[in-house]
Amino acid sequence: MSAPLNRRRVRLAPVIMTAAFALASLKAAGLWIGFSAAEAEDAVVAEVAADAAAPAPQIPASLTQERLLEQLAARKAELDAREAQLDTRESVLEAAELRLESAIKSVQEEKAAIASAENNRVRAKQGEIGALANAYERMKPREAARIFEILDDDILIPVAAGMRMQSLAGVLAEMAPEKARALTVALANRAAQTPAAENAVEGETP
Repeated sequence: MSAPLNRRRVRLAPVIMTAAFALASLKAAGLWIGFSAAEAEDAVVAEVAADAAAPAPQIPASLTQERLLEQLAARKAELDAREAQLDTRESVLEAAELRLESAIKSVQEEKAAIASAENNRVRAKQGEIGALANAYERMKPREAARIFEILDDDILIPVAAGMRMQSLAGVLAEMAPEKARALTVALANRAAQTPAAENAVEGETP
């Protein structure tokens, strides 16, 4: 039985040697691949470090100053344009203010002219009424009473109000009772309304 066992060992020897050689080859290949990867990684790291250590490109001082001057010039132009806009707006506002002041002044002057014309008209009318009142005072009461009875109220009442009380009393005594009563009531109402009207005119006067 020893002979067959020896033959089996002889046959297995080449197989074992082949397997051992293959295993050794695989280990050698793995070591070479690992070494190559490590070597490539070291090369990349060295390249990155070299790039980082390399000095940054220097910008010429003249170019930097030129850019700064350009920026300052652009900023100045922007500020000048804004200032021009503000000046234009201010000029427009000043012109509008002047026009408004002129319009207000014109209205005030026109209002004063109207008030002056009204005062002149009132004075003229008062002068005319005063002259009529004086004329009726010089007349006999009976003659004045006849005329008073046919006059319109817009003339009668102011004339009667402009007469002296003594002269007016004589005329009222000669008038028809109804006419005399109506004139008396009208004169009383006028006397009550006149102060209020005068106060209103004074309040409107600038």
